[in-house]
Amino acid sequence: MKEKIKIAFAHNNITHNTEGLMAGISEYIRDKGNRQLIIWPDCSQKSLMFLKERGCKGAFASIQTTIKAEELLRIGIPVIGVATIQNLLNIPFVSANSKEVAQMACEYLLEKKFGNLAFFGLTQAKWSAERLEHFSQYLAKRGYNVHVFKEKQVLLRNDVTPFTRLWINTALNAGQQKLIEWLKQLPKPVAILASCDIFACYLLNVAKEAGFSIPDEIAILGVNNDNALCNICDPPLSSIAFNFKKAGYDAAKLLDKMISGQETMQGQCIEIQPTHVETRGSTDIYAIDDTAIVEAMKYIRQNGHTPLQVDAIANHVCMSKRLLQLRFHDLIGKSVHDEIIQAHFEIAKAMLIETNLPVDEIAVHSGFHYTSNMRRAFTKITGMLPQKYRQVYHAH
Repeated sequence: MKEKIKIAFAHNNITHNTEGLMAGISEYIRDKGNRQLIIWPDCSQKSLMFLKERGCKGAFASIQTTIKAEELLRIGIPVIGVATIQNLLNIPFVSANSKEVAQMACEYLLEKKFGNLAFFGLTQAKWSAERLEHFSQYLAKRGYNVHVFKEKQVLLRNDVTPFTRLWINTALNAGQQKLIEWLKQLPKPVAILASCDIFACYLLNVAKEAGFSIPDEIAILGVNNDNALCNICDPPLSSIAFNFKKAGYDAAKLLDKMISGQETMQGQCIEIQPTHVETRGSTDIYAIDDTAIVEAMKYIRQNGHTPLQVDAIANHVCMSKRLLQLRFHDLIGKSVHDEIIQAHFEIAKAMLIETNLPVDEIAVHSGFHYTSNMRRAFTKITGMLPQKYRQVYHAH
């Protein structure tokens, strides 16, 4: 029997993100066969050397700092970095597409008619700084300014857990009172994009303890859609979801090519694509004064999985169909029908990416009812048919 190619996954903190990546890596290994994945709970240079001596031909490793990257480059096997905070030199790495994250957050919050927007995160972490940069740039093009919480900068050496160091600096050393003062100074109502779910949860708790109403005064949007974190919050946290599984699959494919010599380490970025915003209580509000239109928007989102008619929505908010259409277009900037299609589309998009259900079934479960309706919507919104969209964004 041909000897299996050993690949290591060296990480000292398995999280929601890494679980998703591991699912994609495991699927690639099953598809290719003749490979063995070794899980290792440490990512030090000593551990990677041991794994190499044990026969590992390549590795995925938590590499957060440039100093750590320099160390691992000397080991002499192909490595792909995860949980990156700083530049990794020539080591390929897995990272979220910050531009698409920022655009998705902006469009989501602007659709809810927020005029005051802010950002809370780690300005020293590469991925967080990139999200802030793109968030600010995208909003500036739309005529909005972004209020940013500025934490004190700290020197990052070769810490075992630099993310923890940055977290302690922001949450403890900067002091909760400084954050409360920043929240008090923000114009209300305000929507805040937090760079990740753990920061969003912390922000939500601080805001509630300081007496702010969530989401009426402060709406909070996280990133990663970690269900355990999001649902433990009160109210539950809205968050941007990612296709971690596809990124893991693509990363495993790249590592395979590097092991076989088809590719070399050139600092390639394997992008994690955002898929949708999972709306929960922390953003379940529209920053407009018309309660009937707000209720209509909520009704559409809550019932997007069923075929919806404008007449039914008008009856729900006790308004004539014509008056609903006029006020909706005036305040939201599009028709009620367009909002219904968008609600169906968001559900169908997530199902295409996250499930293996046939397209016909997804059309039914997402409220489109007929596959032809779903095809028209996807062609108009994405320029692709549903099958093509799944091919591009599904795990492989």
